[in-house]
Amino acid sequence: MDKVERKELLQAISSRFECQRCGHCCKGDGQVRFGTDEAHRMAGHLELKLKDFLGKYALKIGPGRYMLKDRWAEDHETGLGRERWCIHLFRGDDGRYECRVNNVKPDQCESFPFKWRNADSFRTCAGLRLMEALLRRERQSTRSD
Repeated sequence: MDKVERKELLQAISSRFECQRCGHCCKGDGQVRFGTDEAHRMAGHLELKLKDFLGKYALKIGPGRYMLKDRWAEDHETGLGRERWCIHLFRGDDGRYECRVNNVKPDQCESFPFKWRNADSFRTCAGLRLMEALLRRERQSTRSD
């Protein structure tokens, strides 16, 4: 992908990206960091006291700063074996991934893929791959017109 195509893709992400619930942004060593306000939102959403939420789902990394715990999961559907997942990630009844705190997820999660992406996000994220394919098709159709 050349620089122009990359710039076009990044612009399209900010205006047209739609999550496909593939779960790849929530797998691996996520190191999702969040503050006290975000902790209160998630605790309230899960109907837990803040202390209980933090004890069950987070690690303290500094004054008023926390990191979500990961967990090991066996994904029988994909056959990939054991993987590290965010503690709030699970596979829904429709086979797609879901987040227990999606409506109140940490800002770091909310900003994917708009403000940050992993090195392999364009390869693993179904939404980013779809964006890339759509842009390619649009570019080809304008060239053939």
